[in-house]
Parts: sequence; C-alpha cells; structure tokens
Amino acid sequence: MANKILTPVTLWNDFDDSLPANATVLDEQADDKCVVRAIRFYGRAVGEERVNIFARVACPVEEGKYPALLILPDCSLTAEMDILCRFAELGYIALMPDYRGVWKGTDGYTVYPQAVSYANLAMAERHIDYADETAKETCWYEWTAVARYCLNFLASIPSVAKIGAIGIRAGGDIVWQLAATCDKLSCAVPVCAGGWRAYRGINKYGDAPELKMDDERYRYIAGVESQSYAPQVKCPLLMLCSTNDEGFDADRAFDTFLRIEGKQEKTFYFAARYGGHIGKTGVHDLDLFIRKHLKGREVFVPEPTDISIEEDTDGELIARVRSDQNGEVTYSEVYMAEDTCESAMRDWSKCEFKRDDGEDGRVFRLHACVGASRVFAFSKTKYSCGFAVSSRIAAKKLEKSYPNQTGRSRILYCSEEGRASFTLDRFTHHTLADCFLDGTLPAPPVRVEEGPCGIKGIYSPYGLRLYRINDPRYRPGENALLKFDIYCPKTATVQITIRADKGRRAENYTCTLYLAGCDAWTDHVLGAKDFKTEESKPLAQLREAKYIAFYSEDVFYINNLLLL
Repeated sequence: MANKILTPVTLWNDFDDSLPANATVLDEQADDKCVVRAIRFYGRAVGEERVNIFARVACPVEEGKYPALLILPDCSLTAEMDILCRFAELGYIALMPDYRGVWKGTDGYTVYPQAVSYANLAMAERHIDYADETAKETCWYEWTAVARYCLNFLASIPSVAKIGAIGIRAGGDIVWQLAATCDKLSCAVPVCAGGWRAYRGINKYGDAPELKMDDERYRYIAGVESQSYAPQVKCPLLMLCSTNDEGFDADRAFDTFLRIEGKQEKTFYFAARYGGHIGKTGVHDLDLFIRKHLKGREVFVPEPTDISIEEDTDGELIARVRSDQNGEVTYSEVYMAEDTCESAMRDWSKCEFKRDDGEDGRVFRLHACVGASRVFAFSKTKYSCGFAVSSRIAAKKLEKSYPNQTGRSRILYCSEEGRASFTLDRFTHHTLADCFLDGTLPAPPVRVEEGPCGIKGIYSPYGLRLYRINDPRYRPGENALLKFDIYCPKTATVQITIRADKGRRAENYTCTLYLAGCDAWTDHVLGAKDFKTEESKPLAQLREAKYIAFYSEDVFYINNLLLL
C-alpha cells in the first residue's frame, strides 16, 4: 500500500473501532456543580498491542440523560479541567482526551505502541506535515483513531444522548475528519482549523499562490487535509475562525466551508483581529449551535453573509453585503484591509456605513489609501436570536482611483478613535483551552478609559497589539521614530514588541520601559535601535514592523501613538 493515494473513504472504510474500551477510573474530583474523572481506556489495535488512551470526562452532578461533547485540544495541549467543567455546568457530559502522547513532566498521557511512536507529537518529525508512505502512516491517522474511540466510549455511557465534537486548531482538523467519516456525531464545531496545511507560507493572494505538487503532496492533501474531507461532511457544522491566525490562512477558510456539499445546516464566523483565538461572540455562537443540535432547542442559525466589492453609482469604492432574509438583523459591520497578502498580518479597520440596500442589503464605504493595489473586506452580521455570522474575505485589485480614497497618515492611534483596530496581544490568562475567552472579565477585553486631566487612553489586561504599522497607509518612512503617551497609575514594567519578518523567519524586537507610577501622562520617543532581539541585535528600521504590541502585568494606558 506504500505510495498509494488514500482518500477519506478509502482511508477509513475498513477502520475497526469495535474493540472493547475496558475503561478504568484513575481519579475523581467533585464539587457542587460537576464531577471530573481521569480515565484510561483502549483505542485501536496496532499488531498485538492497543493504544492506551488517557482522558478526562466531566459530568453534571445530578443524574440524568445528557448530551455529550468530545473536545479535542490543539496537538500541543492536553485535557483541561476548566473547559470540561464549563460544559458540564451547562448540562453536557464532556470528554477531552490527550492525543499528543508522551510529554516531558507529565504522566497523564496517551501511550502509543512503538510501531506508531510517531503519533507522539514530540517524536512526530515528518509524520505531521508529510505522507511519505500513505496518509495512514501519519500522526493524523493515529490522532483521529483516538478520537473515534473516544466517540465510542461516549456512546457506551447509558446516560449519553446525542454527541457533538469541538476541535481546536489541530483538534479542529481531526473534527473535520470525524464529521466526514463517523455516523455518531449530531454536530461538529472545528475552531481555527480548515486544512490547507500543505500551503503554509503560500498566500492565496500572493505572487505564487499555487503549491508545487508531487506524489507526496497528493497523498497528504487527499488523506489528511480538511478541505478534502469537507465534501463528505455528514452532520451540521459551525466553522469558527479568526482573521489574524498565523496557524491557518484566513483567506482559504471559506474555500473549505464552500466545499461542504450536503444540505445539512452549516454556517461560518470570523473573530475579527484575533490570532487563533475566539472571543465572546464566537463562544456564544458555539453555545447556541450545540444547544440546538444536542438539546433540541429552537435556534435560528443564519447563513453566512454575502459580500462583494464594487464601484457604486457615484464612483465610490464600496462593499455590498446581503444578510439572511429569514432573520432580523441587529447589527452589521464591514472590516477592510489593504495590500497585505499575508492574512495574519492585516490591519482590519471598521468601514463607514453608507446606506441600506433593500430589505436585507447594506452598503459600506471602503476608504482605501491612495496608491493601494488591492483591498480586502469581510462582513459580520448579528441577528436578534443572538447568533452572529460572517462572510468570506473578498478581495479586489484596484486598477483606478476612487473619490473616497484617503491619503497617508502618521497617526497610528488617538483616543478619539475609541478602540480603533487594536486587538489582544497575549492570551496567557482568562482563556479556555488556550483559545476561547472565558468571559470572566467584567469589561470588554480592549477598552478606553479616562486617565489624568480627563484624557482617555486605551488598555487591555491581555496587552495591546496593533497591525496598523504594517498597513500601507501608516507604514513608517525611512529613519522614522515612534512617539506615544503612556499613563501608569502604579509602578509598571511595560514591554513594547515589534514583530518583523526576516525572510521566512519571524523575529521579535523588544524595548522594555520601567515606569514609576504617577498621576500624569508621560511621553516617550523611541527609534528602531531601541528595539532589540534576545541576542541584542537591533531593529534596522521601524518600517520593517508587521505589528507593534504593548504588554505589562500592571495597568497602563496608551494614547497619541504616532510616527515622527
């Protein structure tokens, strides 16, 4: 079978998931809301051996029949208590396996037989990104096999009703395989995942968007990639993505979604400006979706918004959006970016509403910068039922000028813009499974608050990141300087980071400010040489920046960020 191209059907049609699990409870923890057990059970047979799966399962305290959720983390993570307890408290039996395998400093991991030791992420080598023999000799086959036995385990619990699956990043790619090849799922939610792994570093709108194909690439794409499984999806599916995800090309996300051929319910949502993470709106979508398909609740799930970039009758460059006419729209937004072909590094700014366009249409102005060669846009629409959906990322080459184009600017931010296009920098706390904002913060994660003298500034406990410095409208000139005002009510250490790409390698250049707390704004001016790598190599020019980020464990506010 070596060198054979296996499709989703030929790869999985003879898979044996009938072997007994023989589950063992290792540990049990309980409070007044849920019970969490650490368990082991057997997976597939490899010769005379069996995969020994480690997982955690959380159940509501009260006995009864409940729907179940299989939650698959990213491949570098393992079973997490917090996200399991969240879903158990919402009335689900939630199971989360470890599939990364042996991991330094831990003993709760899945044990793979030596013959498939490459299923351990730490030993994967080429088996994660290549199918040198067939798709069966990859990490993905073994990881999906673990997930299939997890589904069997859930189905064997007498108190389990319907089963759904949520997968995050690599776990999301596994969910695509489950949704296409398993009959046990009532719904699937892949998160920040949708295939195209073979295309990493190849931008859809770059100069060379096509992949150089050979037999190995055909084997990998046909048997591993999510876009190959999408046409076979059997159950309702919600696809959650983020626009600035460095692990998955947002431009190609909707391409995978469009390949779903069945008539089952499906929809799509982008978390604007987030990088591989999902905020409150996307989490609410997830809750509504599984509530409908696992608990039988009445929930209107809108179709994705339709978007086109056009020239309006008055000559202006506009985005025209169409919402689902079966729902009542509570708000509709359009986000725009320019020129940057690398989707993860785009500055997404909100567009100006121009007018309504019939019952379910709206028109937004796209104020592209003079000299921009391409514009990108996508829309977000929220409905009265609470569900929000997005459109694809539309793109248009600009081959003429438009009356609503704007000039360049040296002002990266002032508080009069509100939150502007700032986003979160570090998801080191208040997150579930290193992906979902957990909603425990009392205020929006990025907020504008008043400082000394009634002057407002922007702040986030997650730190602040701004891609605007990479936008052609704001890109620094030769030997530019960075000026900003900062307010720290208490002594603070603020780390300012500039991300720059050197060829195919990303490098972070950092400048650390040690600030005494005071009841006043202080201004700072920094040059490129003030930013250095860990090896003390200075940044050559600010114009190399892909983004700029501010972070501190302490409270700080930024205002009047500009280029000199």
